[in-house]
Amino acid sequence: MAQAPALHRRPDRWILRYGCMAMLLAFFAACLLFSAFVNALSFAQGPWVFLLAVVLATATAGPYGALLIWTDRNRRNPLFLIGTAFLWGAVVATAISLVVNTTVGLLASGFIADPRIAEQLTASMSAPFIEELTKGAAVLFIFVLFRRHFDHVLDGMIYGAVVGLGFAWLENIMYYVNAASGGGGTEGMLKLSFLRGVLNGLSSHVCYTGLTGMGFGLFRIARRGVLRWLFIPTFWGMGMFAHFMWNTFVGPVVGAVGAESDAEVILVGLPVAILVLQSPFMALLGLSGLLSWFHENRVVRTQLGAEPAEVVHPDEIRRLVPARKRAFFSFLRFFLRGPLHWWRHRTLDRLLIRLAFEKWHIESDPSVRWTADQDADIAELRAEIIAQRRRLG
Repeated sequence: MAQAPALHRRPDRWILRYGCMAMLLAFFAACLLFSAFVNALSFAQGPWVFLLAVVLATATAGPYGALLIWTDRNRRNPLFLIGTAFLWGAVVATAISLVVNTTVGLLASGFIADPRIAEQLTASMSAPFIEELTKGAAVLFIFVLFRRHFDHVLDGMIYGAVVGLGFAWLENIMYYVNAASGGGGTEGMLKLSFLRGVLNGLSSHVCYTGLTGMGFGLFRIARRGVLRWLFIPTFWGMGMFAHFMWNTFVGPVVGAVGAESDAEVILVGLPVAILVLQSPFMALLGLSGLLSWFHENRVVRTQLGAEPAEVVHPDEIRRLVPARKRAFFSFLRFFLRGPLHWWRHRTLDRLLIRLAFEKWHIESDPSVRWTADQDADIAELRAEIIAQRRRLG
């Protein structure tokens, strides 16, 4: 009788993870108190203005967030990590950036007589560095502490983009309140919400920190080689550079177009500025996301194609990827077989995709000294898949 192979389990550094999480939670609580104090001051100045600002900021952040989650077509990131990324951007990154940028602005005003130059210096030099540094820290923590949920380039881009979305959401609330209290009223808030939330909603902070996450994702899939260590600082720096370009040159580009009235700025000046200053970085993210989809599909086909029939049926792989096929067959199951059958098959599909990525990580990771058949997590996943098939009958 053949002896079953010895199973190995990859180390789970839970002490490091939960210890770091405890320290980060305490830091988050301090930033939350500061952020609550700042926003309470805004609320006290005009409750209805503040509530309208929250509604306007959420009206664009919500759909953009749903779009980002939708792009994760195969092995979806846990919602608790998505929420953590958003909260870090909205609470921690904004609190630190507000303190540092305000301090730099006061120092610049003390040395430079012209307030416009001092303000531009802060916007060009302090904001891109500090804001991208604090936002990118969230991607770093997720990468280090939750490596199992950080599979490839698209994961990094999504985590980074969600951090940027959280930052933009709270920053927009502050800007909208200031626009109303500065004499613009409701009309000023609506104009600014269109400019910041609609026109520049995805091409600003979402794009900048998405570039940072892209660097971490490339590092994750490269696995070996000296050059992989350049990915993180290069793309983190690219996010800072994209931020610098916008803060520094948006005014000159709008001026060069000749836009003077509000209508010209909204309909011509800013769209041209976005096209010139932001579209190259957005195109890079879009192309990388598309290539990541193809890479994920190849991983699923390759890894599941080697599985025995009791785990994966040969004709099942073609219904799993690309994601649009899986969605189509899932739609049919729901209406032809009922919600219970649909739910059980949905669970099976997710287990199969998870198996594919777990196998890929083992084969690609140079630190793992055993095969997929010798991995305890893989064995448990296969047993769970077989059990789920029994439930489906």
